[in-house]
Amino acid sequence: MHRFNYRFVFSSIGLVLMIEALFMLFSALIGEYYNESAVRSIYISSIVTSLSGTFFMFLGRKKYKRSGNITKREVYITVTAVWLVLSVYGTLPYLLSGSIPSFTNAFFESMSGFTTTGSSTLFDIEAFPKSLHFWRNITQWIGGIGIVIFVLSFMTVFGSVSVHFYEVESIGIAEDLFRPRIKEVSKNIALTYVALTIIGFFFLWAGPMDAFDAACHTFSAISTGGFSTKQYSIASFNSPFTEYVITLLMFFGATNFLLISAIFSKFSFKMLKNEEFRWYVSLIMLFTIGITGALLATGQMSDIEETFRTVLFQVVSAITTTGYATVDFLAWGPFYWLLFLVLILFCGCEGSTSGGMKISRLVVLAKNSLLVFKRQVHPNALYMVKINNKVVSNDSISKVIAFVFLYIFVTIMSAVILSLTGMTFEESISVALSSISNYGLGLGSYGPSGTFESATVFAKYFLSFLMLVGRLEIFTVLSLFVPSFWKR
Repeated sequence: MHRFNYRFVFSSIGLVLMIEALFMLFSALIGEYYNESAVRSIYISSIVTSLSGTFFMFLGRKKYKRSGNITKREVYITVTAVWLVLSVYGTLPYLLSGSIPSFTNAFFESMSGFTTTGSSTLFDIEAFPKSLHFWRNITQWIGGIGIVIFVLSFMTVFGSVSVHFYEVESIGIAEDLFRPRIKEVSKNIALTYVALTIIGFFFLWAGPMDAFDAACHTFSAISTGGFSTKQYSIASFNSPFTEYVITLLMFFGATNFLLISAIFSKFSFKMLKNEEFRWYVSLIMLFTIGITGALLATGQMSDIEETFRTVLFQVVSAITTTGYATVDFLAWGPFYWLLFLVLILFCGCEGSTSGGMKISRLVVLAKNSLLVFKRQVHPNALYMVKINNKVVSNDSISKVIAFVFLYIFVTIMSAVILSLTGMTFEESISVALSSISNYGLGLGSYGPSGTFESATVFAKYFLSFLMLVGRLEIFTVLSLFVPSFWKR
């Protein structure tokens, strides 16, 4: 009978806390440079986090080294616990400095950062200390790379062709891109992530941003997080160059990192032939051209280049679940709200930092639905769903259907619960979908010009839970509430 490997869980939490403490020190250095009073609080936070990490590693010092002793239970619990613990300790710089005195608001801000959601309770963002701005944005950078690397690191437990946390097995890319050892794949992805971050930083620094703003916005753009150091987000810089660079960073952040790393490591451009990527680009082009044409035709905007740039930015921001804004698109009208809600429903590519259902699932659903019609006409014919000319197994299709059902069901039930906290119908639906998709913006009071400060205490914790559920792909967290999950 298998015994639960709690040492594995503790040692994993301890290691992650040590890494978090190190990143806190980077934020403290920013505080030293700008001579801020918050720097002392960040040092204390780093020490407390480091000591806690040491304690957890001590508890797990006799961890089992053989992967055979690690099952789905350990992995699911570890991943969920890691994100929770990261978020709890991530509140320390906010609380100890007094910048966010409420634990509820600090936890909401921290969870929003690590899940790359981008929702915020801050009113006067520009009055926030720069060192804590750096911490807010780097939490998104950590969360962005974490969901990719952390998941891939555990793939050896189950085999090299099964990505359990994305719940879609081998959607046409596994055979080519999972062939190397997992450590090599993870290393390639990490290097790609860092390379894109460095390139993005220098491009943004070449524009109107100073080095600090360039670093912060690069962290949140490549991680598709959406935190900004400015009250009016990217619009504050009033720079077409900056908007185009941010658009590209968001675009690459929501692209499958395995495909991007193949370009850097093998000079392979198979990404252009990848079906999910082609759907991703096609959706962006379709929505951008359609909305641009509609805004110009109705006279809401007049300059063609400005309209195209603005719409492209908002479409990419929505489909990548980043949540940046250069305009208050709520003023465009309900028709456009609906289009953006559709975009944040399916979002970016599998294996990216984006939230949402992922386009790979959209492709599987669309093709499977088409085959249902064909089978009605030709019931004896043998039809199969194929992605990139590879057959998708019935088991994978059933998982996709189950995932989509749970995603929609949880969103609807969450909207009902949020409506009981005083949110309007539009607000509850949009905020529920936005949180589980890690987008960050809603409608009404929670739109581009609003904050989540007015939400009730219960709503903030509930939305934090939704952020976590969405970030860890539904099944990882919800499995913990199934009684059979805990049976030996």
